[in-house]
Amino acid sequence: MNEAKCDKASRKHTIITILGITLVVFLMLVNIAGAAQSLNIWSHKGSELINSEKYNEAIKAYDKAIEINPHDSYAWDGKGVALGKLGKSDEAITAFDKAIEIYPQYSKAWYNKGLALDNLNKYDEARKAFDKAIEVNPHYSAAWYNKAIILNKLSKSDEAIKAYEKAIEINPQLRSLAK
Repeated sequence: MNEAKCDKASRKHTIITILGITLVVFLMLVNIAGAAQSLNIWSHKGSELINSEKYNEAIKAYDKAIEINPHDSYAWDGKGVALGKLGKSDEAITAFDKAIEIYPQYSKAWYNKGLALDNLNKYDEARKAFDKAIEVNPHYSAAWYNKAIILNKLSKSDEAIKAYEKAIEINPQLRSLAK
């Protein structure tokens, strides 16, 4: 009889232990999900603030997202966009470089870096950034279009025309901009 009581107590202890472990794992997952949601909220807020032309506030939101996850390439890119809108192209390039360091295949960060370099009249470097955006995403019409603009600034008319044509091939709506 004592043996049966011991087995029953042992099963209860095992069940309680399993429930306890399950609860701890559940709470950890909730905590991780909460942190991820918080990060997403700050990045989303930064994007909305950029759309509202509130660039300083957007930078603060992206900084909070980066504080939560320093490896968030989207937040670094968004911060770079906001800095660029404020005319802080050098700082923007630093943010784009961080986004690219984290995620080298992030074509939008390469593209945005190209725009910032163009603003600084660093046309050769801008062309290289647009080339990288195109290498990562050959169907990135805006990168082709801005590469054409840069090639034109570099007096490479034949190459510029080919880049314009490629941009228009990908996105025919760009035809009106290329005229």
